[in-house]
Parts: sequence; C-alpha cells; structure tokens
Amino acid sequence: MEPITLRLPTDLLEELDAESDEAGFSTRSEYIRHLLFHRPDISQMATVEDTSSTTESTPVDELGQTVDELADYHDELTQRISDLEEEVEQLHPNDDQLTDSSPSVSSTSDDSLSDHHPSTTEQPSADELRSLTKFKQWLDENGPQSDDARTVLLDAAQILDKQGPLKASELREQLYDRNPDTYDSAGALWASTVERLYDELPGFERPEYGTYTFDQRADSRTT
Repeated sequence: MEPITLRLPTDLLEELDAESDEAGFSTRSEYIRHLLFHRPDISQMATVEDTSSTTESTPVDELGQTVDELADYHDELTQRISDLEEEVEQLHPNDDQLTDSSPSVSSTSDDSLSDHHPSTTEQPSADELRSLTKFKQWLDENGPQSDDARTVLLDAAQILDKQGPLKASELREQLYDRNPDTYDSAGALWASTVERLYDELPGFERPEYGTYTFDQRADSRTT
C-alpha cells in the first residue's frame, strides 16, 4: 500500500480518534483505512455507540459523509502533488541540456545490448561500452524479473549515457516512445521502473531535483 498524508482540522481529528477508540481500532489510520475499504457497505454498518448519557448512536449517513469528504480531500491532494511536480520542473530548467532531445541509439558489437533496437552508424566509445555492458550484467544478476522492466532500464542508461543530464519528464517520454507496448502509459512505465528502482540502480544519479544522469564509474552502489 502507498502511504498518503492528510491535513485535517483539529476538531475533525478529535472526532476520528474518538470514533476509532469506540469502534475498537488501535490507531486512527486503521479506522480511516477500514472506512475507505468498506465504502460500498457503509449503509449496512452498525452505528457507533455514543459514550454520553443519552446513549444515542452516530447515524450511518454521517459516517458515509465523513468517508466521502476524506476521499475528496485525497483526490485534491493527489492533483495538487501533480501540479507541484510540473511547477518544479518548470522552475528548474537544465541550461546545459542538449537541444536535440530525440533518442540516440548506439550500435555496439555486443548483441545483448542492441538486440532490441536498430543500430546506427555512430559507434560508442570504449568507456561507454564498458559502462553499459557492466550495467546490463547487473540487470541480469540483480535487476527486476520482468523482461520489459530490464529493457526499459537499459534504454534509460543508454539515453542518459549519450545525452547527459535529462529532466525526468524528457527521459520518461523518450522511454515510452521506445517501448509503447510494454506499459499502459508513460506514467505507468516510469513508476514501475526508474522511479521505483532508482535507489538500487548503479550509475543512476540525480545531480539536481527532477534531473537524471548516468555514470556507472562514479557510482558506489555497484555490486
């Protein structure tokens, strides 16, 4: 499960804490998760017994309204995060980026590195060949089990090795252009490969926020 952060008014938090205690939940998070998972059945849930002397119960429709409000707030936060990511990318342009952002594929004598892309007349340098060969070896030994994921990660290393630092959005689009049939969208491709495995990938670096580069010789995570 993916964690989320909710900012709620103090009085609403106190109400949630009281309700979760009365319902027998150990934490506020468990109570909210329970409500969200059982939204279709909320009309059938028993009302929570009131601890006051009136012994009145909280109506089920009020609980349903609370769940709807939390769900709407979560959607708003998700959209806001997406908007902020776009703003950050616009505020941190990479002045040293190459003007030609089209993918450039190296032709190597190692068939295992180029068997899924047509070769070009440009030949890689010895350092580039050693770096990419070493990274492919790491993928075969320690990388994800999915062939599609390994292909995307190798493409990412090749693109960054040739073009230098790229913004996340530019690298994401180039990877999806190369592998349009492997994932439903560019976002799904990115989330399942580079974004999810970045901390484990040897040679991948973020010299500044939202920018990626590849230099295996300078990476201490290589195994």
